[in-house]
Order: sequence, then C-alpha cells, then structure tokens
Amino acid sequence: MPTTSLFSPFRRIHTGTAPAAEVRALLSRHDTAPMSLRRFTGILHAGEWFELQEPAARAMAGLFLASLRPGGLTVLPGRRPEQIRSVLFSLVTSDGERWFHGFVSVTDPAVTPETMRAAIVARESGKPVPDIRQEKLERIWNAAGADRGYADEVWPPGNEGFRTIVIRRPGFRPVLKLLAHLCAEEVQQLLPED
Repeated sequence: MPTTSLFSPFRRIHTGTAPAAEVRALLSRHDTAPMSLRRFTGILHAGEWFELQEPAARAMAGLFLASLRPGGLTVLPGRRPEQIRSVLFSLVTSDGERWFHGFVSVTDPAVTPETMRAAIVARESGKPVPDIRQEKLERIWNAAGADRGYADEVWPPGNEGFRTIVIRRPGFRPVLKLLAHLCAEEVQQLLPED
C-alpha cells in the first residue's frame, strides 16, 4: 500500500521562495481529491510546508500579523479538516527574516508546529542538502497539471484517495501510476528543471 509520508513526516512542496501568485495554488493542491477518509482527516495536507515571500506572508497573516513577532509562529484560521491546522511562522537569520507556511496535525504528535519548525530550521540552517525522494515527488506533483489525479474506487482496495500521475514515454501508451510507486528512473524523467 502506498504511503504519503515516505520517510519524514515533513515534505517541502515548493523549491525556492513562493511568490504571492503561487501561494493559492500551493494551498489548494488537494482540493480536487475525492471525498475520502484521506481528505477528511487531512492526511493529504499534514506535514507539507513551503517558504513564501514576505508580502505573501503578510497578506496571509491578515489580522494576526500584529500578534506575530519576528521569529514567531501563529495558527491561521482556515477551511481545512478539523485535524489539520495551517501555521505561519518566521525565522530570523543573518540574511533577514524568512517566512514559512505549513500544515500540522492536531492528532499526530510527530507533526506539531514545534516539530515542523525544528525540522525546517535543521534543514535550512545546515549546508544545502539534495531533495529527498518525497520532495522530488512533490515537485513532480506540482508540475504535472492535468496529468495528476487521485485513485478512485476502480483501483484496488486501500488505494483510494492516493495521488496518481500519468507517465508518458515516446512510442508507448500513457500509463497511470500511483505517485508513490514511481521508480527512480521515472522520478528523474518527470522531475521539472528549476
């Protein structure tokens, strides 16, 4: 059975700093998911994070901006499942203030605002690390456009609600696969260039 969290409970879903124009698409990535337990419980969102530009962060914070101090964290109201919370926080570095958004779980102690913040600080403060497999899958998913979807009731039991992607190869028919089941060669083929 596929899994959403392949190794880490946290997944960076956008490379670089997202401008305001891209933030809405990042926040609504799973809005077309089938009405399944995975969508209702928020499993699709839990652990996802991205860095955003300051104007986008300030617009997102809205009325909560006054209570958000440099280096602080705030939970944002939203239209997500009850078990998921949208958080916005900043990190103060020698280069200035950086802003991050993520989805955390109310029920999973491994995916809290504090653990997410610690994981992001560890990731961003060390030397640059290559994307891990699940982050590559997130980049592929973001770039797939019409070639992405979700497994429905025609898939084998236990797969409903998992993400799917169409694999296209010259000379072959398109093949629909679960995103989590892509082999290393397919990941390299589908990985968008930055």
